[in-house]
Amino acid sequence: MRKIMLGMLAAALAVMPLSGSSAHWEGGWYYHPPKPPPKPPTPPHQVQHTNYTGQWAVGCGIASAASLMVGTAIAGSDKNKKHRRQLTITEAYWAASACPFLLPLAFVAQATCPDNKATYKIATLAYRYLETHPAADQSAFTSAYGEACRTGKLSPEFVAFAAANGLYAPVAKRTVISPRG
Repeated sequence: MRKIMLGMLAAALAVMPLSGSSAHWEGGWYYHPPKPPPKPPTPPHQVQHTNYTGQWAVGCGIASAASLMVGTAIAGSDKNKKHRRQLTITEAYWAASACPFLLPLAFVAQATCPDNKATYKIATLAYRYLETHPAADQSAFTSAYGEACRTGKLSPEFVAFAAANGLYAPVAKRTVISPRG
């Protein structure tokens, strides 16, 4: 009986393909059909580029620089030669705020150092100084600007610097004669 069962099992296995096998029975022989050619790989999903930060930064830089150049050209080309000057710090911040993210900086500059006669005087003297000394150090003007912002007056050190360079002849203070003595 065992021989019959083993024979039937062998015959069944020989006739039926195993599950998951791609072999086919044909005319007493198992053969494997040719595999289809592989499909070309699908292109990766292309994502739309939406990050324009670099382009905005370049655009803002160009707009701010152009605005500063135009403002400087306007302040330095007044018809009256005595009024020609550089931009004050506050004016420069407002010109640079052509780029919207620099606008808060312009508000802070306006609040901390509003323009006054002393700041305009420093800008005018800086313009005149650079006419006679084209590549000169402007640190004296920069340091004088802080004093002019806080007090509204020129510092004695800056007045001495300007007088030594022939830029400024301070007006001598007149003594006031009071009728009361």
